[in-house]
Formats: sequence, structure tokens, C-alpha cells
Amino acid sequence: HRISRQHLRNHGSESHLERLLRYCDPAKPHTLTIGFGRRFATYKRATLLFNDLDNFRRIVGDKDRAVVFLFAGKAHPADEPGQELIRTLVHMAGQEEFQGRLLFIEGYDLHIARRLVSGVDVWLNNPVHPLEASGTSGMKAGMNGVINLSILDGWWDEGYDGQNGWGIKPASPQLDQHRRDREEARTLYELLQDSVVPQYYRRAEGGYSAEWIRMAKRAMASLLPRYDASRMLGEYVSKYYLPAARQGLRYAENGYEAARTIAAWKARVRTAWPGVALRRLDTPPQRIQFGETVPVEVGVKLNGLSPADVCVELLLTRALREAAPLSHSHELAPAGPGEHGEQRYRLDLRPGLAGRLDYHIRIYPRHELLTHPFEMGLSTWL
Repeated sequence: HRISRQHLRNHGSESHLERLLRYCDPAKPHTLTIGFGRRFATYKRATLLFNDLDNFRRIVGDKDRAVVFLFAGKAHPADEPGQELIRTLVHMAGQEEFQGRLLFIEGYDLHIARRLVSGVDVWLNNPVHPLEASGTSGMKAGMNGVINLSILDGWWDEGYDGQNGWGIKPASPQLDQHRRDREEARTLYELLQDSVVPQYYRRAEGGYSAEWIRMAKRAMASLLPRYDASRMLGEYVSKYYLPAARQGLRYAENGYEAARTIAAWKARVRTAWPGVALRRLDTPPQRIQFGETVPVEVGVKLNGLSPADVCVELLLTRALREAAPLSHSHELAPAGPGEHGEQRYRLDLRPGLAGRLDYHIRIYPRHELLTHPFEMGLSTWL
């Protein structure tokens, strides 16, 4: 039991441990448990629950309808604000009035993650809208019948259908962050007090809440078909695993002849590469008409390599201010020997782009046995 170990490691007493875990007794699994886990980035707002402590006290202080909040996760070693969130949580969990109702589990790992997303009743997520990239822990929780309570951001903005959990509409982005925190915390408290806690404890003769079970089933039925790993796994298999397997078989043929060939070639290229250089032989025009052909010529010092060992390439880019740059690549062809022992390369470029264009020329190693064109990590730019 992680909490028991960390409590005893911190020199806590056995009797105090029993009091701390009085609501987490596996023999009495009828306490509403709300989980929050994984990454303690500041935009996740792990401490939003403490925005109004009077409201938080009312939620965790109800003796007839116990609520336990379980927090677990880590902050990046360089993320001091994220580490401060954890310190705040640990401090709050140690306060007398919250002991046993607010727990922080140390040493977050995949084992704890699996237990959390399958063992709590509610998954809580408080990101600052629109900074949530996805929220995959909530997906996994929903697939296990855990009901999500989250800001409508990331995946939950698409996954929430009004019947499979609770959604918190983001406050206006025109408000300052302090006001947004206060407004969204108020909605969180209202949902907990008016919907989540009453629905969980509204139990019939069978000892469970029919409304709760219906929502948990709805969560699984609505999320499992839409948020699985089938597409991702298929892409990994087709783009990486199968090509890697085929390449491995290729290297193994004829007593690993291909493997020895590519290893020797790589050693030769690495030795020669510091002496590889590019220089421009033509004068680039400042302006051209769309559809016009532009000759591009460079001199390449191969330093003992052959033209078959390299690729000389021109990257043509139209830099867009509000989008990712659009690049087109064009390979230059060997055009015979040049001055000073260089090899000339030439391209008759007819740009397929209009407007202001930038271009760069690079050279990198090339061999048919390479698994990826850039696996050697070597290139020289002009």
C-alpha cells in the first residue's frame, strides 16, 4: 500500500495511519473517490479545489456522505511552479481538517496510474482552456467506467455528450486568470455539491445508485468506440514495426553481409564528413517570374566520397507568418568535375510556388541500405 509506506517512511504512527485511511478501507468500498493524476503542469491547476476553502470544507466535511480526493503525479525537475503545486497539495493533505479526505500518493508510476484510472469513481481535470492538448488519462478512466468531471477542453470537449459525465464550461477568456479560476472553481463546487455527491449516494435497496451505474455505462459505451488505440497501433505497425522487421531480415541475409556493408560504409562516411563542403557557383537572381526556370549550381568538396554516397538537395520554402512553412525539395544532379577537385551539381529549378520564397541547399549521406535517410545525423548546409 503506497500511502502506508510513505506514511511510515515519514515517521508517522500506526494509529495515525489507521485514521488517515479510515475512508479507504477495501472492505468498505462505498466512499466516493475522486482522482487527479499524472502531470503537474501549472495549466492543469491541481489546486483549483482550494480556491474557496469554505466550499471545499463543506464537500469533504460531510460525515454522512464521505468524499476522498486522491492526487498522484510528478512535475518536471525544472518546473518549479509545478513542484510548488505538489508542495501545496502535501501541505493541505497534512492539515487536520482534511486528513483522510485529501491524500497525495508519492512515487507516481505506471502501476499507480493503472490503479487510479480504473479504481476511482470520478476523474477530475481542471485545465486552463484552451491549453489542454488531449487528456488521455481521462480517456482511460472513462473506458473503465470512471466518470469524468472536467473542463470542456482537450478530448473531453469532444467526448462529453451531456449524459456520460460532467462538463465545466470555460469562463470567458477576457477575464484575468484569477477571475477565471474563481468562476470555474465555483462551477466545480456546485457540480460536486448538487450533482456528483448526491447522485453517488442516492442508493436504492440494492446498495448502489442506479443513476450512477447508468452514467458509468454510458461513459464506457460512448467513449470506447471513439477513443481507442487502433489507429495509432496500425500506424506504428505499418510505418515503423513492419519496415524495421523487413530491414532486419534484409541485414541478416547471406550471413549478415548487408549489415557488414552498411557498417563499413558508415565508418568511411563519418571519417570523411568533416571535410565535406558546399559553395555556390552561380549568382542567385533576386526576382523571377512565375514559371521561369532558374539554374542552380554548386561545387561540392566530397573529401574522398563518391557522388553515389551523397544527396545534394535544395529546399524551397514559402514562409507563412501564421502557419507552418511549406517546403518543396528538389535534388541536384552531378554535372561533372569542377575546380579545386570539387564535384559540380546542377538543378534547373522551376518553382511551383509563387510569392516570396526562401531556399537552402544541403548535402547528406545516402545509401540504399540506410533505414532512414537521416539516421546518421550528418548534413552540411549552404
